[in-house]
Amino acid sequence: MDFFEAQDHAHRRTHRLVILFVFALLGTIAAGYLMAMVLVYQAQNSNSHRSRHGYVYDSGASGNFSWWDPRVFTGVAAGTLAIVGCASLFKWATMRQGGAAIAESVGGRRIDPNSQDLHERQLLNVVEEMAIASGVPVPVVYVLDDEPGINAFAAGLTTADAAVTVTRGTLEKLNRDELQGVIGHEFSHILNGDMRLNVRLTAIIFGILVIGLIGRGMMQMVGRTRSGRNSGNGVILVLAVGFGMFVLGYIGYFFGQLIQAAVSRQREFLADASSVQFTRNPGGIGGALKKIGGYALGSDISNHRATQLSHFFFAQGFRADFGGALATHPPIDRRIRAIEPAWDGKMFVPPTLVDVATASSATAGLGGNRRAAGQPPRSFVSSPFQAIQVIASLGALAEQHITRAQNLLTALPASLREAARTTASAQALVYALLLDSDATVRDKQIELIRGRDATGAQRVAALASEVSGIDREARLPLLQLSLPALRSLAGTELDRFAETLDDLVQADGRITPFEFALQKMLLSQLRLAQTPVRPMQFDSFDAVAGEIAIVLSALARVGSQDEGAIAAAFTSGAGQLPMISSRLALLPSADCGLDAVDTALDKIAVSSLPIKRRMLVAAGQVIAADGTITPEEAELFRALTAALDLPMPAVDRAA
Repeated sequence: MDFFEAQDHAHRRTHRLVILFVFALLGTIAAGYLMAMVLVYQAQNSNSHRSRHGYVYDSGASGNFSWWDPRVFTGVAAGTLAIVGCASLFKWATMRQGGAAIAESVGGRRIDPNSQDLHERQLLNVVEEMAIASGVPVPVVYVLDDEPGINAFAAGLTTADAAVTVTRGTLEKLNRDELQGVIGHEFSHILNGDMRLNVRLTAIIFGILVIGLIGRGMMQMVGRTRSGRNSGNGVILVLAVGFGMFVLGYIGYFFGQLIQAAVSRQREFLADASSVQFTRNPGGIGGALKKIGGYALGSDISNHRATQLSHFFFAQGFRADFGGALATHPPIDRRIRAIEPAWDGKMFVPPTLVDVATASSATAGLGGNRRAAGQPPRSFVSSPFQAIQVIASLGALAEQHITRAQNLLTALPASLREAARTTASAQALVYALLLDSDATVRDKQIELIRGRDATGAQRVAALASEVSGIDREARLPLLQLSLPALRSLAGTELDRFAETLDDLVQADGRITPFEFALQKMLLSQLRLAQTPVRPMQFDSFDAVAGEIAIVLSALARVGSQDEGAIAAAFTSGAGQLPMISSRLALLPSADCGLDAVDTALDKIAVSSLPIKRRMLVAAGQVIAADGTITPEEAELFRALTAALDLPMPAVDRAA
């Protein structure tokens, strides 16, 4: 299953969720109407009884009572929809602030990127490996310090605002392979669109629950104010309405949790399988699950603020009532057996734990993956660039991607990795990546930085020599490492940073593909992290045909100087879009410059997934026309996928 198929599955699950939610809501309205009519019936009987003692007789007494009253039904339906809708929207607005806000809402502590705790550094390293391997921004990482159980979750609406959170027990009880298996599971949720579905589930169920919370509040209010002899009938009415809302809300909540559990359980099997696919190590995630089964606390979460996030977690965090019908995760033994069919059924706690305080840098997580003694390092063998294979790699991590990420991280100087971890030094690192090889232009750029931030200019100068010495292939991954620190930039700070980037790029009067890629990847991801909800505006290929022509023309021209080869490459890509091929024409260089590509990508970014997929296939076909990919083509392709918020592993450049 590739990235786009996974997204389609997520959309279909969302549609099923909406249908189930509508049924649950209709059931709640029906039950509410029945309770309301019971109250009306009782009130009319009461009025009929009072008439014998001199009160006015109510002609709607029980003998003429009708159980269908459109006015009552309309009132109940409108009230229920208003309460559920407003509560769900409120919850959605709260959670749409991003994965960091969700992690902090349950007591998560953001791990300091410069932490000297080797458990935490091991976790950061594993997360960085996974992010670089999959081509997504490095998520911010949190820890639940007061949770000794083994658990974790990923939260957010997009890859740009994702956060990965683990418990203290996960850090201390799992070795590196097991931790990698858990993080691979969470990255599956990030890549497959499960995070957004989780947020929607939470918002919807909270909306139904609020009815019960209001009812409980009304009953508590009655309990505090039951004084005064003349308020008896009013108190009884409020108590009855409150009790009815309480019952309704919690019945609706029960069925909402059933929906939540049904939606969640199957996804966990898929995420487990994806983790094994990513790491090629069933023993990693299998070992983590066995430790959950063996430790007394297992995967328990003690913080009840996190109950609404139960379906986010790696494993069952709270007791599942009703014989497991409300369990958001399959039983541990079933998950293990799905990964290891020959498992002997024994849960165990390893006799010795990995002591990262005395382990080597590699086993502590400061280097690559652990290998057995004498085992040679794994390597990645290049193969000719093929568009379909590249598109299929979106969101589908493979062992070679992780190996490449580990090798890139290991080769990076420690000073550059440290510089990527704080906001001020990360800005200087990005500026250093943009310094020109020409001394005159470079001096002009340094002076430009000094005029705005003298300290920042000193940081840039200190980093410049090491940045110039790294491989070109490592530059964009280094940019990925800096994203968590740069996410703290907001408002005028982000605008000032973006303005400085633009001035540095324009210092020599031209824009290279690398400069464009860096600027587009960085700013699009930072802005998407601040506003993760980007509504789809175009679902017709015709609406973006002009923009697609610009992108394909730019890719064709950056890959060759020969007009014949350029035309052949463009035609090859356009042939992947038969629905609009007649409207696609190769544009002259003046009409498909990087400024035009920038504007075109902004429009394509708010198009539907089928449009993005077909355009990426076409773009890949343009690059593949000669069977190779140049560094400039690879950088533009990475910029394109980042602008569209698509996870793109590093593109292999085969000779």
